[in-house]
Amino acid sequence: MCPCLGITSSLRINRLVEIGAYVDAAGVEVLLPRRYLPTGAAEGQMIDAFVYHDNEGRLIATTLHPLVEVGQVAILTAVNVTRHGAFMQWGIHRDLFVPYAEQSDEIREGYTYLVYAYIDELSGKIVGSTKLSKHLGNVPPLYKPGDKVEIQVYGRNDYGYRVVVDHQHWGMIYYSDISTHLSHGDKSEAYVIRVREDGRLDLSLSAVGYGKIASEAEWLMQLLHKHNGHLPIGDKSSPEKIRSVCKMSKKTFKTAVGMLYKEGRIVIDANFIALKEK
Repeated sequence: MCPCLGITSSLRINRLVEIGAYVDAAGVEVLLPRRYLPTGAAEGQMIDAFVYHDNEGRLIATTLHPLVEVGQVAILTAVNVTRHGAFMQWGIHRDLFVPYAEQSDEIREGYTYLVYAYIDELSGKIVGSTKLSKHLGNVPPLYKPGDKVEIQVYGRNDYGYRVVVDHQHWGMIYYSDISTHLSHGDKSEAYVIRVREDGRLDLSLSAVGYGKIASEAEWLMQLLHKHNGHLPIGDKSSPEKIRSVCKMSKKTFKTAVGMLYKEGRIVIDANFIALKEK
């Protein structure tokens, strides 16, 4: 399999021919048709190109930018539907095929869908999938509170907006942390509030949302120092008790505690938190 398949890469022009040029795709010679060849191109020159299979199954390169590359998620429009699957507009001279077995719901022509692109193990070709849960969240998220991420809206539920984070993970933006409406497929920057035990991320659309949690965390540290390093509230404490002790909601308390715990500043129990001994 060509290592450059499905990813825009910097490729060397090996030789010029009448129909274009052959570029070196990690040891595999791939044709770049003449219509994509920049004026004045020369052998030995490096060029950014995307490698995929043409309609005949041959590897071919293009300098056009596909709407989605392997390992990414993007919103695509269905341009043709057959009994075998759907073809999505890809932004290059070929449509991206989404097999019927890789459709979370039946795709309808003219509608848009969030599609994950990957290389099919059997055919070795680039295909798409709308079964995002099959492809996302398979690696642990290596984020810390305050990190900036790229998100794309997948949908909404009773709690907030479910989003795809950096093409790899699932995240949630709660209605209580947002003042604007988001639509399916919308892209934005967001900030990590916390990494949940299930590997999903709680997010805020503004750094202010994270800053609020950070300030609440520092307030807890002040209270801990004031009370000899121990507060009689924890995960199992009632919202009323938490509010009476630290003047914050249970949700904010748990998020702030999670931040301090991940930073190694406190120890936690079901019914208390305490400063970590140095």
